Amino acid sequence: MTIINKAKLISRGLRCTVCLLAVVAWHPLAAQQRVLAEVKKSLDGLTMTVANYQNAINRLQPALSHDETRNNPETWYVAGKAQFGLHDKYKATRQLGKKVDAKAMGTSLLQGYDHFMHALTLDTIFETDSKGRPRLDKKTGKPKYRTRFSTDINDRVAKHIADFNVAGGELYNSKEWDGAYRAWQVYLDLSARYPEATIPDTVAGLTRYYQGIALWQKGDNRQAANHFALARHLGYKKKEAYDYALVCLSSEKDEQAIVDLAREAYEQLGVSDPQYVRILINNHINRHELNQAEALIDAAIAIDSNDSELQNLKGLVAEQLHGMEQALPYFQRSVELDGDNAQALFNLGRYYYNQAAQITDNNSKLSVKALAKKVNPIYRQALPYLERAYELDPANEDARAALRNIYYKLGDARKLDALDRRR
Repeated sequence: MTIINKAKLISRGLRCTVCLLAVVAWHPLAAQQRVLAEVKKSLDGLTMTVANYQNAINRLQPALSHDETRNNPETWYVAGKAQFGLHDKYKATRQLGKKVDAKAMGTSLLQGYDHFMHALTLDTIFETDSKGRPRLDKKTGKPKYRTRFSTDINDRVAKHIADFNVAGGELYNSKEWDGAYRAWQVYLDLSARYPEATIPDTVAGLTRYYQGIALWQKGDNRQAANHFALARHLGYKKKEAYDYALVCLSSEKDEQAIVDLAREAYEQLGVSDPQYVRILINNHINRHELNQAEALIDAAIAIDSNDSELQNLKGLVAEQLHGMEQALPYFQRSVELDGDNAQALFNLGRYYYNQAAQITDNNSKLSVKALAKKVNPIYRQALPYLERAYELDPANEDARAALRNIYYKLGDARKLDALDRRR
């Protein structure tokens, strides 16, 4: 082989190498465009199955991130069609009575929506003249533009509005709290965006309630409470909208919000549920608004006279307003209704303990023996209530101090020693 022939071969090889490099450089974009075209064509077929849709979605994933295709609205439009198609296939399969993957069904609807919304942000082509300047609309004076996919996207989304509400429930049942919340949010957003899909406030309120439950499940108590408040504002005022909100606010330890909620619940539900009226009563007591507290207690007791806690609260308020003798019947009734009400037991024991202390103060000239004859029976009357109260609530230092004094007065060294060893 001559030198010239070798040179020709080398030159030809270089050209081939350049061609190969050009093919390599061109190939990724061409591949993504080809996949996009193939998937787009397949989606219009009549034999698409769940597996075919999933395959189409998987094939499109690289195009969604490739620099040359991710800014093309058609990429996201086709991806949205594939996800909506998968959702619709699941839906049709279920309508035939067959079991489907509910979580995948709801997820595909949300992902399709996201793809469509992204396509809308890209699907605006401004018209220009021969010099590249924007053409202006003669009526509005604004740049003229056209879209390729927006009309179809809006039509497809509008036809699926109710499906987002269903998807919220499906994802909630699958314990996908974030997905459930978001599906219901899209449902609310679309219902507000499309006049033909407008929903009543009561339905919107129920949906906000569902969102609150999802937020509560994921541990976001503050936002959950806010959504329960939105639900009530929109007219969903069923008892559970207050009960769940109370749980959330209690977890947040937001005392003022708890009182405000209790007031709202009391105005709506009255004393049918004593937990809310108790909160208001305790708030009045803490604020030394005893007359208001007593009025609420009396209203609650008129509805349910067998509530141990209400009877105990009535005794505490009556003690402050009218004296201990007026309080005694309520403490007795409270213990009668619930023998394990630690606070009522303590209050009843406290009554007898203070009675014995008062007798001691009023009879300072009596001998020790004569005084003991008067007060020891009363101390013994107080004893079982204070012992049980301290057993139920060992943190009650007042009960402990009273017991220690009674054991000393009665000369019960064994119980006194046992009490001291409990420290």
